[in-house]
Amino acid sequence: MEVHRCRFVEFQPAAINALDFTPPTVKSTRLAVGRADGSIEIWDPLDGFRFEKVIPGGKDLSIESLVWAHQSILTDEDEDDDPEDRKAELADLLNEPPRLFSSGLSPYIVEWDPVSLSVKGTVDSNGGAVWCLAVNSTGTRLAAGCEDGRIRLFDIEDGRLEYIRSFSPQKGRVLSIAWGPEDDYIISGGSDSALRKWNTYTGETLLRMTVDRANGEPTLVWSVVALKDNTFVSGDSLGHLMFWDGDRGTVKQTIKAHAADILAVTASADGTVVVSSGVDCKTMTFQKVEGNKNKGGKGTWGNVNRRRNHWHDVRALAIEKKRGILVSGGVDVGLVTSSGELFKQDTIQLPPFPEKYIISQAKDFVMATFFNSISLWRLGRAEQIEKSAANHLAVPELLEQHQQCLELQLKPDCNITSSSLSDDAQWIVVADVETVRLFHVHQLGDGQLAVKKMRTFDQALARYLAANDVAAGAHHVLFTPGSTRLVIVTVESRILVVDMLHWEEGNFDVLREFGHHRGLDSEGRQTKNAQVATVVSIAASSDAQWLATGDDANRIHVFNLDSLKHHIELPHSFHPHTALSFNDFRPNELFVGLASNEFHIYNVEQNRLTDWSKAHTEFANSPLTQMKDCIRGVTYNPAEPDQMIVYGSTFMCLVRMKKKDAGHTRRQKRKHDAAGTIQQAKSSIPAQLTTRYQQILYCGFSDANSLVLIERPRFSVLEKLPPSFYKARYSA
Repeated sequence: MEVHRCRFVEFQPAAINALDFTPPTVKSTRLAVGRADGSIEIWDPLDGFRFEKVIPGGKDLSIESLVWAHQSILTDEDEDDDPEDRKAELADLLNEPPRLFSSGLSPYIVEWDPVSLSVKGTVDSNGGAVWCLAVNSTGTRLAAGCEDGRIRLFDIEDGRLEYIRSFSPQKGRVLSIAWGPEDDYIISGGSDSALRKWNTYTGETLLRMTVDRANGEPTLVWSVVALKDNTFVSGDSLGHLMFWDGDRGTVKQTIKAHAADILAVTASADGTVVVSSGVDCKTMTFQKVEGNKNKGGKGTWGNVNRRRNHWHDVRALAIEKKRGILVSGGVDVGLVTSSGELFKQDTIQLPPFPEKYIISQAKDFVMATFFNSISLWRLGRAEQIEKSAANHLAVPELLEQHQQCLELQLKPDCNITSSSLSDDAQWIVVADVETVRLFHVHQLGDGQLAVKKMRTFDQALARYLAANDVAAGAHHVLFTPGSTRLVIVTVESRILVVDMLHWEEGNFDVLREFGHHRGLDSEGRQTKNAQVATVVSIAASSDAQWLATGDDANRIHVFNLDSLKHHIELPHSFHPHTALSFNDFRPNELFVGLASNEFHIYNVEQNRLTDWSKAHTEFANSPLTQMKDCIRGVTYNPAEPDQMIVYGSTFMCLVRMKKKDAGHTRRQKRKHDAAGTIQQAKSSIPAQLTTRYQQILYCGFSDANSLVLIERPRFSVLEKLPPSFYKARYSA
């Protein structure tokens, strides 16, 4: 098989600046990841850290702080209220989704809607850049540390976001902030070499604690934490991890933990374990060692684990309190997770490119989507080589180089959420949270291409949106094969089917609107499960008859595009789905990949599993379930209709679907060959897996036995970063 191994897509994720888990009162735990380009990723840590969705960023909108809030108390209680009514009201309150707030180098605090992936509300701090945010334990107050040296308190009860008061000013900006365990005080760290303890009711300073200074320069207190026993922990620009007595304001212990700035400090739920990290790339774990009570010992902190999981500055740490999962991230753009006792076990590096719709392919054309631009490449041509067992890994000479034939640069404020290339490479559609743009591609000289924006499409879509009170913008766009129709998933999770057959007359009629991901039936009535969810997966069949869409509530709907009707909702699986794909040669067969790396194949026309899928339900010994990252997609070789290639960021797995393999349960013992291939023993899934390719963005066939593989190795990302911290060491 010929493999076009391409590395011309220079997709560069932004640095990770902030991390935060949802509070323990939230049933479905989520991790928010704030990046330097203003984007916010939402991850599910319960299913192998599954990437769920991303809130697009913007130009000069770096995320500096990120917090979840979940109100856990009733604020308007009355003595005359019935206890049972109050209990039911509190249960309803706890079932409400959490709220997400962010801040950056602008004076605004932004609340985000995690469903529509857009701004829900803003408030001006009136204090310059907001460097840090913290929410109290009941989810009713939000504290913000500002550039002008003041802490500002905001009321976030019952969906509000309103200013309450400003605290007394300090010299220099407020860099870090944390609430006390009982919410009766706030501690902050600033750029003036000091920590402060504040009265949350009056806004006055209770204690001022000074850290060490070097060469007369002020020390920056980058991170502070308040423990349950009223101990404060601070990390500063000298690399000192300091433990303070919260009642007296005196130093208990100072540890030279790092060789450079400590940028992040976090603590376990019980306050007995503290983790720090920073510019020197190390992650240090400290545990409290109790002193001898008979001798009046107070207890000290000792280092129990140190590791270097990152290649550059670590800017953020977060601990999931219920399960004890540690997550770190920084300039090297990747997340690292650890769990177990003292976070020494199950260290996993998550893929730095979690989004699965970055690449589109149309035969010999590959389109890559960046922050606010589109690149279209024509694949090169290689010489033919004789196939034999001796040279099965031979690299042919490239006769024609890959050529970039189009670059579409959009406005700086256009933060692309989705794009699609038609299968004849004649159309490009681009969407953000505010608009959808359609471009017609035409040929120029020297193999170059140009585009023309279809303004008649803009006008037709705007008329429909206005007439039906539908919000503009989209999360997903997709051409059906043959370019007969365009599917648009709006920010409100409405699915619009647009006719493309009469484009020459300027007609782009919306043929049908589906609201099933908004909890509506085909007639627009509310169903029992009326939850509005974000559509995260979309696929169309090769005959343009079927459309499948899946949301983050794990609902997968199938629509018949011939009759323009809803066809079926697939059964809910225990694990959420990560990929949807129709078989290119059996268009009624839908592949559903799960977060556990298991998969099912449905015959959507007959509303049941295929015979092959029924016969292959045992994944216990499958090589797929041993991989740490989730299934990203699937592709089909025209030369082998009974095979499919399932791939993730770090693996490719060839699955044979021949009927004669049904019930096949015995394999040779596992062995590794020179190409990194694993052949799994005793698996009911006839599969062969390789880890030869790393950081895969996309796999697809341009022709029979001609595989296009787009990868972005980690070293190519790291070489684009500025130099990391280095400290010379000399031996005696």
